[in-house]
Amino acid sequence: MFYRDTWAQIDLDRFTHNIDVMKKHTKKDIFCVVKANAYGHGDYQIASEAMACGCKYVAVSSLDEAIALRMQGFEASILVLGYIKAENIEIAIEKDITLTVVSREWAEAICELKDINGLKVHLKVDTGMNRIGMKKFEDLQVVLNLLLSHDVNVEGIYTHFHSADKEDKSSCETQKKWFYHILDSLNYEFTWIHTSNSDASISFEVDRCNAIRVGLALYGVKDMPSALDLKPVLSLYSRVTCVKEVQANETVGYGATYRCRQKEWIATLPIGYGDGFIRANQGRFVCIDAHPYEIVGRICMDQCMIRLDKKYPVGSEVEIIGDYISVETMAHELNTIPYEILCLLNDRIPRVFLKNKEIIGSLNIRIHK
Repeated sequence: MFYRDTWAQIDLDRFTHNIDVMKKHTKKDIFCVVKANAYGHGDYQIASEAMACGCKYVAVSSLDEAIALRMQGFEASILVLGYIKAENIEIAIEKDITLTVVSREWAEAICELKDINGLKVHLKVDTGMNRIGMKKFEDLQVVLNLLLSHDVNVEGIYTHFHSADKEDKSSCETQKKWFYHILDSLNYEFTWIHTSNSDASISFEVDRCNAIRVGLALYGVKDMPSALDLKPVLSLYSRVTCVKEVQANETVGYGATYRCRQKEWIATLPIGYGDGFIRANQGRFVCIDAHPYEIVGRICMDQCMIRLDKKYPVGSEVEIIGDYISVETMAHELNTIPYEILCLLNDRIPRVFLKNKEIIGSLNIRIHK
């Protein structure tokens, strides 16, 4: 339920379709990345649907995100991709949350704790990203032996490609070779080996991995050219709340940055930068009945204005992201990436979930019980 006429629509049929496409394309198991509220799609709903469709893990950025899923009743496997403090290990064990080993120092710190029996981890290998993870084989070998001696379940190992979105895959090849060298040198039977994000999964083969770690592709958004039939899962809509005829030379919005050239119809929409619809969207277009209409004047915290070619009734539906305006187009026009557009859509925007073309539920975090 929601009372403000702006909402995101999440099509779970398209999401399951994308999972099937990626499974067939890679012939590998899937770790579904649901960090940042599943890239704005709703973490619990997406995580639950992913596991129902055969995904083996969901991946989040932090212990907080993992605990949030557990608090919502999610019981399947969760991998935290980022750093957590050693003193919080007990919580991860208690809630059956798999952690990433980010460094030798981190592994040594957790092994000084009283009891880490039952902890499950994946080793992170830094093959060139220079973010988190271990670069030296010697560190990885010491960490592996140390953790095993403390009865830690070293379940997986992974790395991350820094330039998989580029046509030139030479850097990916270099990283892959180093990762393979690590695998051979460690000579340990990991349950899970994964390297590839969405771009790498689509365009680069890593034959010694048995899983892919995918986010954006499952949400049907392409960060690079691809012939795969991925369908966008999220659409964003608002409704006209006010329409007025504004005279020539009158201005619209803060700072009077837009001046009407003639008599014009100006409509107001209840969405603004407080929702993640940033001020840079001024001058872009939204759609009503498949017709584009320009956003005029500065975008406010809670509202924005558009110029119409005729009077539309209050309540008219407005597409902001959807069949006519893709996330990729929006990102290009804002000189950013699709990830940022999706993650900006915050919890002021309710999510409505569709399955079999019917609404099966909605989530409005601000008033959700």
